[in-house]
Amino acid sequence: MKRFLLIRGAELIALLVLAAIPLFITNPFALGLLTLLAIYGILLIGLDVTVGYLGQVNLAQAAFLGIGAYTSGLLVMSGGWGILPSLAVAFLICLALGALLALPALRLEGPQFALATLSFGALAVTVLNEWEDLTLGAQGLSVNRPALFGHALDAAWFYWLCIALLALVWMGMRNLLSSQWGRAFEALRDSPIATDAMGVGTYRHKVIAFAFGSALGGLAGGLYTFNFQYLQPQSFTYELMVILLLGVVLGGRKSLWGAVVGAAFIVLLPNLLSNPTLFRVFSIIGLLIALLGVVQGLKDKSAFKFQTLAPVIAMAMLVVGSFTVEHTEDWRKAIFALMLFSVVVGLPEGLMGFAGKLLTRLFRVPGAPLPPASNLDDVLPMQNADGSTLLELKDLKRHFGGVRAVDGVSMQVKAGTVHGLIGPNGSGKSTAVNVISGLYTPTSGQLLLDGKELPYGSLYQVAGAGVSRTFQNLQLFGELSALDNVMVALRDTYKMPWPLVLLGLSRIEEHKAQADALALLQLVGLDAQARTRAKDLTYGTQRFLEIARALARKPRLLILDEPAAGLAHPDAHQLVEIIRRIHGRGISIVLIEHHMDVVTALCNTVTVLDGGQVIAEGPAEEVKRNPKVVEAYLGAAA
Repeated sequence: MKRFLLIRGAELIALLVLAAIPLFITNPFALGLLTLLAIYGILLIGLDVTVGYLGQVNLAQAAFLGIGAYTSGLLVMSGGWGILPSLAVAFLICLALGALLALPALRLEGPQFALATLSFGALAVTVLNEWEDLTLGAQGLSVNRPALFGHALDAAWFYWLCIALLALVWMGMRNLLSSQWGRAFEALRDSPIATDAMGVGTYRHKVIAFAFGSALGGLAGGLYTFNFQYLQPQSFTYELMVILLLGVVLGGRKSLWGAVVGAAFIVLLPNLLSNPTLFRVFSIIGLLIALLGVVQGLKDKSAFKFQTLAPVIAMAMLVVGSFTVEHTEDWRKAIFALMLFSVVVGLPEGLMGFAGKLLTRLFRVPGAPLPPASNLDDVLPMQNADGSTLLELKDLKRHFGGVRAVDGVSMQVKAGTVHGLIGPNGSGKSTAVNVISGLYTPTSGQLLLDGKELPYGSLYQVAGAGVSRTFQNLQLFGELSALDNVMVALRDTYKMPWPLVLLGLSRIEEHKAQADALALLQLVGLDAQARTRAKDLTYGTQRFLEIARALARKPRLLILDEPAAGLAHPDAHQLVEIIRRIHGRGISIVLIEHHMDVVTALCNTVTVLDGGQVIAEGPAEEVKRNPKVVEAYLGAAA
């Protein structure tokens, strides 16, 4: 409750202060700047969905601002629409265009994605400029600000409308990001492979996130039109996009506060540059903040890096420049570039990320209390272990060019058993598992689960069919807590569509998800560390967490890929006990492992691979004495 009141109280106070400004400031120019701050706040919240949560450099947001602006302006001037319907249409059109752009662009990564969005931005500006019959091109389009419910919107009333919409967007995004959607965005940035393997659907979430962020750009564009009441295509070029990226990075990625702080900087900074006194004050305050960051870094030597000095050097240069350069506005682009460089190098978490760490040290606010754990029988029901064939591989092959990693493997896994899959390094174990789980497409052969063919080459579809897995190299969502890692993967829990999630109607669902995830953490002995970030756990507990997350899928078949690798003896012993508990619930397990004591203790049947082929199969003790197995591990006698 204390945490809830602190966070919500800060938001309410900030909103009330912003709403009260027109009662004391009536200057139209000042109100225009503050209105632009609210508009850019909405715009940067949308941009941060892609830049902050998806981790992609989006260079199309300025284009969506322009598309939304012209959509609203043309509807009002040519169709006589009202202000709210025109904003709604701008939102929906940019939602659709964002989805259409995302479908091909999000199959790309890094520079290729940035170039795709840059191309879209250039194309949009060209169309707005050349389609003169509709947009009037370079001549510009004048727009009248329509009344709202018969009430004329002067500067103050339009400002209040923008603040109200910013508050609605803020609350909607807060609801979305604190739900399964927000966890999914975080997860797919940390590990897209594991996100698909947990049945979340990386591509689907990326497309929806990008489309929604683009729609917020369209909404901001509509407000932009009615704020300036004049549009030109050249207002939405690449230079604006760089400034918007500066706002997101400077304010702080993955932060609603960061988006608003970044909007304040990019709106107010050009005006600060035209006033030498204000610019000097701004530069000195920036230098003091940078020095504070260095002091904090020196106190925590393990976190201090030389890059922390970059903001200090940059701010010192600005202070010197504010006293020596006569016309600072002429150096605007250089100042923006210097600030962007210093933040990216020295404060990659942005101003609000730095402020958040500082406030966390000053105020130890406990997290919200967790609900009691659910009954494990409800979360992970007992399964029928009747010994029938659950998984069947028929002449399975996977070739990489001339390398036959898996070459004609046939194997049956019985329901309710622990089936070991062993072999020397390079024998094809991991490749076989990757084919079964959908990471690789088989070259030939069949994969049957309960007599039905498994989907090929899709982690997401195989997870939906009832197969869950862990990874030889850990694929946890490091920035998420242990609890959130498990909650991401929960099956049949999240049924609320995202528009209703925006309205905050998923809290009952979230409460149940927390209780279910706690039950699974109890199963692996991690309930006491539910709030700990995954990357801060010990190596052994990270292995146990990955198993709990895989169990959240309620799998028919659980694949454990070398879970004992690198574990100390006490952790290995605990791992055996955890697997026995899971097996006790009737869950079928395929265990890939090098530790023969673990295999012997757990497995009903063991299949041995060598050179991509099965060389032995049977009980563990029998297989260990098989001459072919001994030769595969130790080599032939001279």
